[in-house]
Amino acid sequence: MRNLKVVAVAAALFVFGAGSLRAQTGTGTMVLSGVNGASDCFGPTVGSEECAYTSPYFAQFENLSSHSWMLPVGGGPSFGPTTDIFCVDFFHNSYIGQVTNVYLTNLGHLSAGWLGTYTRSSNLTQYLEAAWLAQQITSGPLGRADALDMNGAIWKLMSGSPDFYRGANDAAISFWVGQAAANYTHVNASNWVVVTPEGNPGIGGSQEYITQVTPEPATLLLLGTGLGVMMLGAGMLRRPTA
Repeated sequence: MRNLKVVAVAAALFVFGAGSLRAQTGTGTMVLSGVNGASDCFGPTVGSEECAYTSPYFAQFENLSSHSWMLPVGGGPSFGPTTDIFCVDFFHNSYIGQVTNVYLTNLGHLSAGWLGTYTRSSNLTQYLEAAWLAQQITSGPLGRADALDMNGAIWKLMSGSPDFYRGANDAAISFWVGQAAANYTHVNASNWVVVTPEGNPGIGGSQEYITQVTPEPATLLLLGTGLGVMMLGAGMLRRPTA
């Protein structure tokens, strides 16, 4: 009976992995439709701070070329429902109502050469650190002081600034940079997509974003099937024998 459990677990792991074999990249159209964060002043040096709205912003998507991940999406001239999206670059502006063709890069399912070619950075760790910070921002009330510092930490990480200030104080932002470095491995990379405007994804390009997504339905079905197989194996192990 012990061998049966091993077979059940192996089958479940195969099912889990089957959903991740598809390359999950694509293109689409995005419109920024509002602000869901707060406003404060940030800057790379004391005395040069600029006031900005922090993430999350509201965005909507349509015409995605791949549905290997699940973004709320519309079709044709109709955009899908709003979803939270986080800007990762302090030095480029975002405009409410702006409609942009974008590259979509799933951090857990990277095609060869996609990261760094269709994204602003080739550093996967930085994106995962930013994703961890984004998760902390949305774990409590938006606009609280530590959420603003977390957003400053995202900008410091992704903008390459050695110092970054909010109210002329870098200590809190640096603290959250350190927390992201210590905890980014807890992020499920497959649940995060980098959204990069088409045409100029390089370092001199426009704003870039990350957004949290849900697994595709087929993956959820496979996951449920795998759990069922594991439970069946465990149940058979407990069944009394004659």
